[in-house]
This record gives sequence, C-alpha cells and structure tokens, in this order.
Amino acid sequence: MNTFRAPAFAFVCLLSSVLAGSAAPDFAQTVRDFSANRYKLEQDLSARLNLPLPPEAETFFQAALAGDWSAVSNQLTQMKAQDPCQPRQDAFMNELWGPLHETWGLYEVWAGLKEDSGLMAAFIDPIMEVLPAGSIYFGGTDAGRFAITAVNALRDPPLAFCLTQNALADNSYLAYLRAIYGDRIWLPSQEDSQAAFNQYVEDVKAGRIPAGADVKIEDGKIHVEGVAGVMMINSILAQKIFDRNKNAHPFFVEESYVLPWMYPYLEPHGLILKLNAEPRPELSAETIANDRRYWDETEAKLLAVPGFADNDDARKIFSKLRAAIAGVYEYRKLDAEAEAAFRQAIRLCPTSPEANFRLADLLASRQRLDEAIRIMEGFLSLNPPKDQADRAKGYLQQLKQTQKQNNRPEDAAPPLSAAQPA
Repeated sequence: MNTFRAPAFAFVCLLSSVLAGSAAPDFAQTVRDFSANRYKLEQDLSARLNLPLPPEAETFFQAALAGDWSAVSNQLTQMKAQDPCQPRQDAFMNELWGPLHETWGLYEVWAGLKEDSGLMAAFIDPIMEVLPAGSIYFGGTDAGRFAITAVNALRDPPLAFCLTQNALADNSYLAYLRAIYGDRIWLPSQEDSQAAFNQYVEDVKAGRIPAGADVKIEDGKIHVEGVAGVMMINSILAQKIFDRNKNAHPFFVEESYVLPWMYPYLEPHGLILKLNAEPRPELSAETIANDRRYWDETEAKLLAVPGFADNDDARKIFSKLRAAIAGVYEYRKLDAEAEAAFRQAIRLCPTSPEANFRLADLLASRQRLDEAIRIMEGFLSLNPPKDQADRAKGYLQQLKQTQKQNNRPEDAAPPLSAAQPA
C-alpha cells in the first residue's frame, strides 16, 4: 500500500534546501536542452514521415536554441491560429506541430514562474519521484503537461509516456503521439478517433448528454465546438487508452478538466492522482491520513519559500493540484476531507476561481448557505477579473435567493437546493 512517506520526505528536503539558501539547479539549462531535444525530434519526424520541414520551423528552433524567446514568440505568432494550441499553416497540421508546441509551452511555464528554478523544482521533482518506470502520465495543466514532458524526455531512458488528455480529440496530436509512442503503447487510430466523435454525437442525439452540448450541423456536416464538447470526446479517447493499456502500464493523472469516468479509479498520489487499474470501493483511512499529512507539510513549506507568495502562477499551480484531490474526496462523499482540501487550495491561492466556486458548491449542496455566501463574498473582495467577478456575482445572487426561499415557513415550500434557481 502506497504511503508517500519517501516522496513527502524528499519534497520537504527539497524545500528545506531552498529555505536554507541552496539554489536548485538552473532550470534555464533544462529549457535549452529540451529545445535541442525537440529540434532533433522535429528533424527525425520530418525525415521518418516524409514531411517537408517548413523554413519557419528552422527559424523557430534556431531562436529557441539561442535563447532568443522574443524571436521565438514572434515566429510562433506567425505560425499559430487564433487558438494558440493550433497551427495556422497546413504544413504544420500534422506531427510536426507537436515539438514546436511543447518547446514553446515549456518556456511559457518557465516564464510564468518568473524563471524561478526553486519553484519549478518544487513542482517537478515530487511528481517525477512517484512515477514508476513505464507509467502512462496524463498531464492536464500547462505546467503538468509541458514541464513534466520536458524533464521526462531528457531522462535516458525516459521514465514515462507523457500525454495530455486535453488534446486527444485533435487528430494531429494523436498522430504525433503515435509517431513517438505508438510502437510501445496502444494509442487510438484515426478510425478510433472518428468512432469517439460518433459516440459523442449519438449520445447527444439520444439525450444521454444534457441539452446544450456543443453540436452544430452546418452544410450537412456535424461539428463539435466549445470546450465542453471537445472535452467529452477527449474523455472517451482517454478511457480507450486507459482500458487498452492498464494491464501493462500504471496510470497517473495531473488534472485540469474533470473527466467523471476517472473518479472511481482515482486516489491521491502525492501532488497528483493515481488512476488504478480497477475501481476502488473506497479510499483507505491510511491513504487519507497520508494525503492530509503530505499536503499539510507541503502547504507549510511552500508558504515559507521565498518568492512563492508573490508568484501568482506558482500559487495557481499548487492550488489546482489540491483542488483536484478535493474533487476526489467530494465524489466519495468524504465531505470533511473535501472541504479541508478545498480550503487548503484557497489558502495556497486565494484568487483561484475553481477552488472558491467548488467549495461554495460543496457547502451549498449541504445546505450550508451562509458559509457558501461568505466564500463568494470573500472571493469578490479580492477584485477578480471581470468575467470571474460577473460569474461570482451571479452565483452569489442565486445563493442569497435560495437562502431567502429556504427561510420561508416550513409549509410554504420545500427547501431548495443551491443548484436550483429560486
């Protein structure tokens, strides 16, 4: 049974060394090394798959190797579509986009952390320490995807197969995965991808997916648009990858969007989540206690690390990790553990909309409306961006209306759930 005492101890030692003033290795060198690694991969894919290497790719990688990220950014702007994850040019709508996107993605994470090697190590090292050789790792957030992909790729041999669950609906991305991993793990074919698309559309038509799913018919063709629709297709493909590989490879998840089918299989695994081969009937008391101890140590050390308090990206990264684990507890109806983990996520990043909204939802669903209202009022007091503020104001109004409705005489109306409009 996993206890995480060794990883927790390693993480404490790492953060203690930062506090003591001993610098983590310069991650800038990792960024340069990974740029060279992806340039070599780009050349290999071009030759192996008979894909002409556009001159823009050469310009991009030469600038990356030189550390001229302003030039890299300018070059990428010319190549990418409005969606920064997608290329504009047909020449990159294939396996060649992957190395470019991963190179730029790593740099953006590094820049977002203000090029702080200590904070980068505090995120990467505990994750790499708990991945067994041969693991299949789903990285969801930018940090979880690009930083772990980079460090893993520079290992000899690489420790894990790094995928992101957020791009599986993209045929070019799946082709890229097949090109680099397809001889060692099962990955969906183009036919499998089309089958997932068809399954999604049929689920919408049959009413198995709630109304409002993003399916449109234009010129006789069916189009799936919007994050919700695309993530449902990603979810179907992620489950296919899991089902076909789980007997030969352990699975781990760094969550961004929730994929509900995963919940019965998930359990805390240090900073991330383990996706067990079979559903777990319950989380053991030992697993819960170890997770609580691990994160209490992590929170205390992080809040004491120089630079953490003023680094918004770092706070968001660790808050997101904790909120993902809180979601597993909420699914298991372990309310006390879910609430504690969500509150911890808020302490790590008070401005996190996800942690605040999910905690308010949990409290409201348990008829603790006064507390849910205080959570939303506290979030609004931090002056979040307009879109988040508007959403919070709307939800706060809904909570207050529900509270007012539920304060009517008992014979006036049954209590409303906060999920119901008053």
